[in-house]
Amino acid sequence: MENSSPTFNIYVMSYQRSDRIVTQNVLEYCTYVVREKEAELYRKAGVRSLKVIPADCPCYNFMDTLWWIIWNTPEDVIFIADDDITRFIYRMDDWLPIDKNNFEDPVATATLEIERIGQILYDLDLGLAYDGPQKTLFAYDKEWNFKGMPGHCRWINKKCLKAKYDYKDPASSDIDMAMQEMLYNRITLQPKYFLSDAGQMETNAGGVTQSRSETLAYRLAMENKWGKYYEFDVRKNQAKINVKR
Repeated sequence: MENSSPTFNIYVMSYQRSDRIVTQNVLEYCTYVVREKEAELYRKAGVRSLKVIPADCPCYNFMDTLWWIIWNTPEDVIFIADDDITRFIYRMDDWLPIDKNNFEDPVATATLEIERIGQILYDLDLGLAYDGPQKTLFAYDKEWNFKGMPGHCRWINKKCLKAKYDYKDPASSDIDMAMQEMLYNRITLQPKYFLSDAGQMETNAGGVTQSRSETLAYRLAMENKWGKYYEFDVRKNQAKINVKR
């Protein structure tokens, strides 16, 4: 970002995937956040920058780690990405993968877009932005959405983030985080024209998997916490945010 901009950095959350480093390859710079017991494995795998979670730190799941990054990094605005991103994509009337077939320097192009969105979030005094999980062309109906389900990337503007984390709350998730921001900041930002392509490694050791009982418990916790504003379509296995913006 320019000198007049807030401080900014890119972080990648990773766990038990030192043998499959992919997100680093599509970014000009980033810092992998890993647990202390795995740090040396990631160094040997060629990760250029590491931030290590101490062994005595109680980071047991995705949300623990996400909030640890927010609380333990110095930058004003941060971008937090999953560790299984293989490319970024522009989507409007058609798909335009940000790769060497379409751009002279795809890594720089994707990184500059990420920085641009971080600057917009900061300028608007909003706390949270995120890409979406739905990649199909028919899902593109506008450049920006102001509510939605989070995908594989999120931007955090720390000075304006109003969501809170309680590890004892059974509804804690990235969806709950977005719902809190919509409640307190009125809107979130979701660029619908810019997406990450990820998820291919979710069945590996570092992926997030839940049993049927855990999924049901979480769904009931969300319904209890957010009432009519959260809905889960059992037939489609799809959650919905019923907030008008």
